[in-house]
Amino acid sequence: MRKLITAVALTAAVTALAAGTAGTASAASASASASASASAQHLTLHGWTLLSDHGPGPTPGERLTAQVSARTLDGRARGHVAVQHVFETSGTVRAEFDVDCLTVDENGAITVTGPISKTVITPLVGEPYLFDEGHHPEAGLTFYPIDEQHQRRVGWSRTDPKMHSEVAKCGPVPASLWVIDGGTFLRR
Repeated sequence: MRKLITAVALTAAVTALAAGTAGTASAASASASASASASAQHLTLHGWTLLSDHGPGPTPGERLTAQVSARTLDGRARGHVAVQHVFETSGTVRAEFDVDCLTVDENGAITVTGPISKTVITPLVGEPYLFDEGHHPEAGLTFYPIDEQHQRRVGWSRTDPKMHSEVAKCGPVPASLWVIDGGTFLRR
């Protein structure tokens, strides 16, 4: 029974992590064209951030992180991103994607997008397993500059037809998370 409850809780968590925030394709495509010149540059992005999906402070019992290592050389992006959500009472959900685009817009927002290579669920009790095996929806992560309230925000989402959300290649993701610790380093 405990395994069943853990599995249900983790499946709900992976659905929330995998779905991210619903974004609009029109905003993404408009910004993608504005940042097309940035994608042709030589860019390197490395980062690790501790995030919160509930507000600007840490969330008790949870640990949400994003780790990025990406580069663009002559307009071709490469790299890897891992977004991991650890729940103290039920387990871990880890979504990973391979970078197909790295851009910086005129306001300094940094976006990485790519197809999800795998989402692994590791229950507190039990063996890890792949969620949505064989599905590779486009995912995106956007790091925004410090806002007027002196907060750093991040957008995270993936294409999910069930929730009518779409992530466009090279398109920014609306801010949905707060940065609690860590940061990103961009070299041009």
